[in-house]
Amino acid sequence: MRGLLIFLGWLLAWLVLCVLGLYAFIFDVWRIPVDDPLLAASVEPTLQAGDLVVIVRRSSVTRGILVRCDDPDAPGRFVVARAIARGGDRIEVRNDLVSVDGRPLKHSRDCSKAQASVFDPRTGSEASLVCSMEDYGDFPFGTLRSLESSEPTVTDTVAAARWFLVSDDRHVHLDSRDFGPIDPRTCQHIVFRLVGPSGIGDSDRRFQPIW
Repeated sequence: MRGLLIFLGWLLAWLVLCVLGLYAFIFDVWRIPVDDPLLAASVEPTLQAGDLVVIVRRSSVTRGILVRCDDPDAPGRFVVARAIARGGDRIEVRNDLVSVDGRPLKHSRDCSKAQASVFDPRTGSEASLVCSMEDYGDFPFGTLRSLESSEPTVTDTVAAARWFLVSDDRHVHLDSRDFGPIDPRTCQHIVFRLVGPSGIGDSDRRFQPIW
């Protein structure tokens, strides 16, 4: 029995060391801020304010992944958006719909919850949006858009060594339409949601991969 306890103790110690090593050198854990209403709206429907997520510390940016990047307009804070177009690509966002090099991004189906109401801090009111799954990159992800969007069309040919980010909430956004294409060296890939703002008891928002 004593030998078994010693073995289990060593095993636990190695597991703790492995977890600490992964945290120190590969992964980081970060909570989506609850004090930034525009960021909170822009990450819907994939994330929400208060979510605890896992981030790859050193990762290259590829098409379609969700990234956390340094906010160019607010040192010490972050933006969260989808990597859509890279240097040399021509991107257009018209009526909350995105095209890259003249090809619209494909919407595969409606989300499980097709309608969403998101608070828009720019207007101080709720925005009624529709949710659909979009196929871009390796995995589909949810996006929100307005059927009555009146925002001006944005077109840009992305500068070399830059990425154009677009929020999953295409209507209440905090992305390259606001601050321009971004240096990917300031970005890390968000890969996993540990728990939502309600904690471990919320089974709908815990232990989920984020694409």
